Amino acid sequence: MPRRRFTQEELDHLDAQIVEVLREDHPQSVRHCFYRMTDPRLPVPVLKTETGYQRVQRRCLELRRNGAIPWGWISDATRRGYHVSTFDSVSQFIDRVTGFYRSTLWTADEPHVEVWCESRSIAGVLQAECERLAVSLYPTGGFSSAT
Repeated sequence: MPRRRFTQEELDHLDAQIVEVLREDHPQSVRHCFYRMTDPRLPVPVLKTETGYQRVQRRCLELRRNGAIPWGWISDATRRGYHVSTFDSVSQFIDRVTGFYRSTLWTADEPHVEVWCESRSIAGVLQAECERLAVSLYPTGGFSSAT
């Protein structure tokens, strides 16, 4: 079946739908936003296809670039940097690590609490709340190892 191009009016409406969904609940991954846009009750739903996903992905990028949605409303935890913390002095180190102290919230509680999610992209949505509650977060992705 040939791919049908959206009219400018449909793209404008799709953009409005994306902005509204993200305004109500952010951050979201692009994939989560895509699934929200496949709701057949929407005035301009997208198909659950790779083409539909790419369309939502392109629209989210355009909306971020033109300032219609803040960059932080789209979560992207798929690119993680690895670095070594360094300090100019021992006193700078002490000042920095002092701010990391938190008392353990879960030692006396049973059962042990962890959050597991299906992908790193959704982890970006959950991370702040897990950090607030001092709960470990384990995003899986692709094919997990036997462990």
